[in-house]
Amino acid sequence: MRKDMYKVIVERPRRGGGYRSEMPLPVDLDDSPKQEGLKRRHRSRKWLNENLRPLERYLASQVGRPWDKVYSEICAGIDRRNTVQQHIHQHLEDFVAVKVIRRDGMLLSRRRWGGLESIVSEWGPRFFVDPDNGLLRTNEGRKAARQASRKRRQREAALRDGLHREDLRHIDAQWQLHRIGGLWYRVEVADIRDIDPNGPMPIDALRRIPLNQCPTHTARKGIESNLWLFGAPDLYAVRKRQLDAKELRHHRLQNDTPREH
Repeated sequence: MRKDMYKVIVERPRRGGGYRSEMPLPVDLDDSPKQEGLKRRHRSRKWLNENLRPLERYLASQVGRPWDKVYSEICAGIDRRNTVQQHIHQHLEDFVAVKVIRRDGMLLSRRRWGGLESIVSEWGPRFFVDPDNGLLRTNEGRKAARQASRKRRQREAALRDGLHREDLRHIDAQWQLHRIGGLWYRVEVADIRDIDPNGPMPIDALRRIPLNQCPTHTARKGIESNLWLFGAPDLYAVRKRQLDAKELRHHRLQNDTPREH
């Protein structure tokens, strides 16, 4: 760890301030208050401008090493007796879950205000100390949770924007075009309400499961909803077939080129 790490993190130009942001003096001095604090007219005050990216990059480079040694090196370069540098140590808890236990196959960390919480969440720490061997590890569960959250936000945004998706084209009330696995398919859709309640349960052609197991509005257990797939909660896929070259040209579409291994 570089010896001047604390300077890189803390000693940056402080932000804020400036004459233009000051409150002007009253035109008539008789309107001035009898008493006024020194900070009264400073609307835009300066604040500490920290850059924690170097600390985060350093921790990433130490993954796989014993946390005790990593922490000793941090303490050697950042003095906890210094008030400003001590603040950097407090930020370590934002990056590293140190007090981690394993319970029922789950990794739990002790919160600052008490209690336990799973480190597998999009707001979890980027790193954690392995309770089995004391090594610094990357929180892979956090990556997966953030990716899932990103996809969920994209789905919600697509729904707000009228389901404008790159892998879906609406032809009419009966036919849609879906890109599945990089290939375009012509999909026939039908209304769930037209199904004979006394007949056999249809199988959705896209999800390949009985229709009564397909969620209508919100994805459940990794199964996409009717609303997301077809643009309406009451629709399902009756059948599908891949588009041929002529149909691709007609609809101005193109299948994804398979990657070479």
